[in-house]
Amino acid sequence: MMGTSGVAGMGPSLGWAARGLSALFWGLPLALLACVKTALGDGWRAFGSWGAPAVRGAGWPGLLLDTLQACLPAGAAVWLLLHGLRLLGRFQRQERVWAAAVDRAKVMGGLVLALVPFAHWWSLRPTEPLFMESMVLLVFGGIALMLSLNRVLLRLAAMLPDVVLRSDTALFSRVNACLIGLLAALMALEAFAMRRPGTLPAYLEALLMELGESRNWLFVMLALVPLALTMTLLWKAKESIHERVFSDPHG
Repeated sequence: MMGTSGVAGMGPSLGWAARGLSALFWGLPLALLACVKTALGDGWRAFGSWGAPAVRGAGWPGLLLDTLQACLPAGAAVWLLLHGLRLLGRFQRQERVWAAAVDRAKVMGGLVLALVPFAHWWSLRPTEPLFMESMVLLVFGGIALMLSLNRVLLRLAAMLPDVVLRSDTALFSRVNACLIGLLAALMALEAFAMRRPGTLPAYLEALLMELGESRNWLFVMLALVPLALTMTLLWKAKESIHERVFSDPHG
Protein backbone atom coordinates (compact mmCIF):
# COMPACT_ATOMS: atom_id res chain seq x y z
CA MET A 1 0.00 0.00 0.00
CA MET A 2 1.30 3.46 -0.86
CA GLY A 3 0.80 6.68 1.05
CA THR A 4 -1.37 9.57 -0.03
CA SER A 5 1.61 11.66 -1.04
CA GLY A 6 2.94 8.80 -3.14
CA VAL A 7 -0.39 8.46 -4.92
CA ALA A 8 -0.74 12.21 -5.42
CA GLY A 9 2.60 12.26 -7.20
CA MET A 10 1.27 9.83 -9.79
CA GLY A 11 -1.44 12.10 -11.16
CA PRO A 12 -0.91 11.35 -14.88
CA SER A 13 -0.79 7.60 -14.25
CA LEU A 14 -3.90 7.71 -12.10
CA GLY A 15 -5.58 9.77 -14.80
CA TRP A 16 -5.31 6.80 -17.15
CA ALA A 17 -6.70 4.56 -14.41
CA ALA A 18 -9.69 6.86 -13.88
CA ARG A 19 -10.44 6.90 -17.62
CA GLY A 20 -10.11 3.12 -17.77
CA LEU A 21 -12.53 2.68 -14.87
CA SER A 22 -15.05 4.95 -16.60
CA ALA A 23 -14.81 2.93 -19.81
CA LEU A 24 -15.32 -0.31 -17.88
CA PHE A 25 -18.27 1.16 -15.96
CA TRP A 26 -20.16 2.02 -19.13
CA GLY A 27 -18.87 -0.91 -21.16
CA LEU A 28 -20.08 -3.68 -18.84
CA PRO A 29 -23.87 -3.14 -19.13
CA LEU A 30 -23.58 -2.23 -22.81
CA ALA A 31 -21.66 -5.43 -23.55
CA LEU A 32 -24.19 -7.59 -21.71
CA LEU A 33 -27.16 -5.96 -23.45
CA ALA A 34 -25.55 -6.01 -26.90
CA CYS A 35 -24.40 -9.63 -26.66
CA VAL A 36 -27.83 -10.80 -25.50
CA LYS A 37 -29.57 -8.90 -28.28
CA THR A 38 -27.13 -10.30 -30.83
CA ALA A 39 -27.91 -13.82 -29.66
CA LEU A 40 -31.64 -13.09 -29.93
CA GLY A 41 -31.22 -12.48 -33.65
CA ASP A 42 -33.99 -9.98 -34.35
CA GLY A 43 -33.14 -7.64 -31.49
CA TRP A 44 -31.36 -5.01 -33.61
CA ARG A 45 -33.94 -4.70 -36.40
CA ALA A 46 -35.77 -1.99 -34.49
CA PHE A 47 -32.64 0.17 -34.77
CA GLY A 48 -32.11 -0.15 -38.51
CA SER A 49 -31.06 -2.77 -41.03
CA TRP A 50 -29.28 -5.18 -38.68
CA GLY A 51 -30.09 -8.75 -39.65
CA ALA A 52 -32.29 -7.69 -42.56
CA PRO A 53 -33.31 -10.72 -44.66
CA ALA A 54 -32.48 -8.81 -47.85
CA VAL A 55 -28.79 -9.02 -47.00
CA ARG A 56 -28.91 -12.76 -46.53
CA GLY A 57 -28.79 -15.13 -49.44
CA ALA A 58 -26.41 -12.89 -51.38
CA GLY A 59 -23.42 -15.21 -51.12
CA TRP A 60 -20.32 -14.73 -49.02
CA PRO A 61 -20.27 -10.91 -49.37
CA GLY A 62 -23.84 -10.74 -48.12
CA LEU A 63 -23.09 -13.13 -45.27
CA LEU A 64 -20.07 -11.11 -44.19
CA LEU A 65 -22.02 -7.85 -44.37
CA ASP A 66 -24.88 -9.38 -42.42
CA THR A 67 -22.50 -10.66 -39.73
CA LEU A 68 -20.73 -7.30 -39.52
CA GLN A 69 -23.99 -5.40 -39.14
CA ALA A 70 -25.38 -7.80 -36.55
CA CYS A 71 -22.19 -7.95 -34.46
CA LEU A 72 -21.17 -4.29 -34.64
CA PRO A 73 -22.97 -3.13 -31.45
CA ALA A 74 -21.73 -6.06 -29.36
CA GLY A 75 -18.24 -5.85 -30.80
CA ALA A 76 -18.06 -2.12 -30.07
CA ALA A 77 -19.22 -2.67 -26.47
CA VAL A 78 -16.67 -5.42 -25.82
CA TRP A 79 -13.98 -3.28 -27.46
CA LEU A 80 -14.87 -0.53 -24.96
CA LEU A 81 -14.09 -3.00 -22.17
CA LEU A 82 -10.75 -3.85 -23.76
CA HIS A 83 -10.02 -0.15 -24.17
CA GLY A 84 -10.70 0.41 -20.48
CA LEU A 85 -8.37 -2.44 -19.55
CA ARG A 86 -5.68 -1.02 -21.85
CA LEU A 87 -5.94 2.33 -20.05
CA LEU A 88 -5.80 0.61 -16.67
CA GLY A 89 -2.69 -1.23 -17.80
CA ARG A 90 -0.85 2.11 -18.00
CA PHE A 91 -1.10 2.46 -14.24
CA GLN A 92 1.74 0.94 -12.19
CA ARG A 93 3.18 -1.09 -15.05
CA GLN A 94 6.11 -2.17 -12.91
CA GLU A 95 3.82 -4.10 -10.52
CA ARG A 96 3.92 -7.64 -11.86
CA VAL A 97 0.92 -8.96 -9.93
CA TRP A 98 -1.19 -6.00 -11.04
CA ALA A 99 -0.02 -6.26 -14.66
CA ALA A 100 -0.73 -10.01 -14.69
CA ALA A 101 -4.30 -9.44 -13.42
CA VAL A 102 -4.94 -6.85 -16.13
CA ASP A 103 -3.45 -9.12 -18.81
CA ARG A 104 -5.70 -12.03 -17.76
CA ALA A 105 -8.74 -9.78 -18.04
CA LYS A 106 -7.58 -8.68 -21.50
CA VAL A 107 -7.30 -12.32 -22.62
CA MET A 108 -10.85 -13.03 -21.41
CA GLY A 109 -12.12 -9.90 -23.14
CA GLY A 110 -10.38 -10.88 -26.37
CA LEU A 111 -11.98 -14.32 -26.18
CA VAL A 112 -15.44 -12.80 -25.76
CA LEU A 113 -14.82 -10.42 -28.66
CA ALA A 114 -13.71 -13.28 -30.91
CA LEU A 115 -16.85 -15.29 -30.07
CA VAL A 116 -19.35 -12.46 -30.69
CA PRO A 117 -20.00 -13.52 -34.34
CA PHE A 118 -20.95 -17.00 -33.14
CA ALA A 119 -23.78 -15.47 -31.10
CA HIS A 120 -25.26 -14.11 -34.34
CA TRP A 121 -24.70 -17.37 -36.23
CA TRP A 122 -26.28 -19.30 -33.36
CA SER A 123 -29.37 -17.10 -33.64
CA LEU A 124 -29.65 -18.18 -37.29
CA ARG A 125 -28.96 -21.89 -36.71
CA PRO A 126 -29.42 -22.72 -33.02
CA THR A 127 -29.19 -26.49 -33.62
CA GLU A 128 -25.75 -26.35 -35.26
CA PRO A 129 -23.32 -28.11 -32.86
CA LEU A 130 -20.42 -25.74 -33.58
CA PHE A 131 -22.53 -22.67 -32.86
CA MET A 132 -24.02 -24.24 -29.73
CA GLU A 133 -20.56 -25.07 -28.36
CA SER A 134 -19.35 -21.58 -29.21
CA MET A 135 -22.29 -20.01 -27.36
CA VAL A 136 -21.49 -22.09 -24.28
CA LEU A 137 -17.87 -20.94 -24.53
CA LEU A 138 -19.03 -17.33 -24.94
CA VAL A 139 -21.16 -17.51 -21.80
CA PHE A 140 -18.39 -19.03 -19.71
CA GLY A 141 -15.93 -16.56 -21.23
CA GLY A 142 -18.15 -13.74 -20.04
CA ILE A 143 -18.25 -15.29 -16.56
CA ALA A 144 -14.46 -15.57 -16.54
CA LEU A 145 -14.19 -11.94 -17.70
CA MET A 146 -16.37 -10.79 -14.81
CA LEU A 147 -14.24 -12.71 -12.31
CA SER A 148 -11.07 -11.30 -13.87
CA LEU A 149 -12.41 -7.76 -13.56
CA ASN A 150 -13.08 -8.33 -9.88
CA ARG A 151 -9.48 -9.51 -9.44
CA VAL A 152 -8.29 -6.37 -11.21
CA LEU A 153 -10.35 -4.22 -8.85
CA LEU A 154 -8.94 -6.08 -5.85
CA ARG A 155 -5.38 -5.36 -6.99
CA LEU A 156 -6.22 -1.74 -7.75
CA ALA A 157 -7.81 -1.18 -4.34
CA ALA A 158 -4.72 -2.64 -2.67
CA MET A 159 -2.60 0.07 -4.31
CA LEU A 160 -4.85 2.98 -3.30
CA PRO A 161 -4.78 4.54 0.21
CA ASP A 162 -8.50 4.06 0.77
CA VAL A 163 -9.31 1.64 3.58
CA VAL A 164 -13.06 1.76 2.93
CA LEU A 165 -12.54 1.00 -0.76
CA ARG A 166 -10.30 -1.97 0.07
CA SER A 167 -12.78 -3.45 2.53
CA ASP A 168 -15.75 -2.92 0.19
CA THR A 169 -13.85 -4.40 -2.75
CA ALA A 170 -12.84 -7.46 -0.75
CA LEU A 171 -16.41 -8.02 0.46
CA PHE A 172 -18.15 -7.43 -2.87
CA SER A 173 -15.58 -9.54 -4.73
CA ARG A 174 -16.24 -12.49 -2.43
CA VAL A 175 -19.99 -12.11 -2.93
CA ASN A 176 -19.50 -11.86 -6.70
CA ALA A 177 -17.28 -14.94 -6.74
CA CYS A 178 -19.92 -16.96 -4.88
CA LEU A 179 -22.79 -15.79 -7.11
CA ILE A 180 -20.86 -16.21 -10.36
CA GLY A 181 -19.57 -19.61 -9.24
CA LEU A 182 -23.13 -20.72 -8.45
CA LEU A 183 -24.31 -19.47 -11.85
CA ALA A 184 -21.51 -21.32 -13.64
CA ALA A 185 -22.18 -24.52 -11.67
CA LEU A 186 -25.91 -24.47 -12.45
CA MET A 187 -25.29 -23.82 -16.14
CA ALA A 188 -22.69 -26.59 -16.31
CA LEU A 189 -25.00 -29.06 -14.56
CA GLU A 190 -27.89 -28.18 -16.85
CA ALA A 191 -25.75 -28.54 -19.97
CA PHE A 192 -24.38 -31.88 -18.75
CA ALA A 193 -27.87 -33.15 -17.89
CA MET A 194 -29.16 -32.24 -21.35
CA ARG A 195 -26.28 -33.95 -23.13
CA ARG A 196 -26.18 -37.06 -20.95
CA PRO A 197 -29.59 -37.68 -19.41
CA GLY A 198 -29.66 -40.11 -16.51
CA THR A 199 -25.99 -39.63 -15.65
CA LEU A 200 -26.40 -37.22 -12.74
CA PRO A 201 -27.56 -38.43 -9.31
CA ALA A 202 -31.29 -38.47 -8.80
CA TYR A 203 -31.29 -35.64 -6.28
CA LEU A 204 -29.42 -33.34 -8.67
CA GLU A 205 -31.82 -34.10 -11.52
CA ALA A 206 -34.74 -33.47 -9.16
CA LEU A 207 -33.19 -30.14 -8.14
CA LEU A 208 -32.74 -29.10 -11.77
CA MET A 209 -36.36 -30.03 -12.49
CA GLU A 210 -37.55 -27.96 -9.54
CA LEU A 211 -35.52 -25.00 -10.75
CA GLY A 212 -36.70 -25.45 -14.33
CA GLU A 213 -39.78 -23.23 -14.04
CA SER A 214 -37.90 -20.34 -12.45
CA ARG A 215 -34.62 -20.97 -14.30
CA ASN A 216 -34.68 -17.84 -16.42
CA TRP A 217 -35.40 -15.55 -13.46
CA LEU A 218 -32.76 -17.31 -11.39
CA PHE A 219 -30.12 -16.90 -14.08
CA VAL A 220 -31.04 -13.25 -14.55
CA MET A 221 -30.66 -12.57 -10.83
CA LEU A 222 -27.38 -14.46 -10.59
CA ALA A 223 -26.04 -12.48 -13.57
CA LEU A 224 -27.35 -9.00 -12.78
CA VAL A 225 -26.39 -8.86 -9.10
CA PRO A 226 -22.64 -9.44 -9.78
CA LEU A 227 -22.86 -6.96 -12.64
CA ALA A 228 -24.37 -4.31 -10.36
CA LEU A 229 -21.80 -4.97 -7.62
CA THR A 230 -18.93 -4.81 -10.10
CA MET A 231 -20.21 -1.50 -11.49
CA THR A 232 -20.48 -0.19 -7.92
CA LEU A 233 -16.84 -1.09 -7.29
CA LEU A 234 -15.75 0.53 -10.54
CA TRP A 235 -17.54 3.76 -9.61
CA LYS A 236 -16.20 3.78 -6.05
CA ALA A 237 -12.63 3.23 -7.29
CA LYS A 238 -12.97 6.06 -9.82
CA GLU A 239 -14.41 8.41 -7.20
CA SER A 240 -11.64 7.48 -4.75
CA ILE A 241 -9.02 8.48 -7.32
CA HIS A 242 -10.75 11.80 -8.01
CA GLU A 243 -11.31 12.66 -4.36
CA ARG A 244 -7.82 11.78 -3.11
CA VAL A 245 -5.74 13.06 -6.02
CA PHE A 246 -7.47 15.38 -8.45
CA SER A 247 -9.54 17.18 -5.83
CA ASP A 248 -6.67 17.45 -3.33
CA PRO A 249 -5.49 21.10 -3.16
CA HIS A 250 -2.10 19.90 -1.81
CA GLY A 251 -1.70 17.14 -4.50
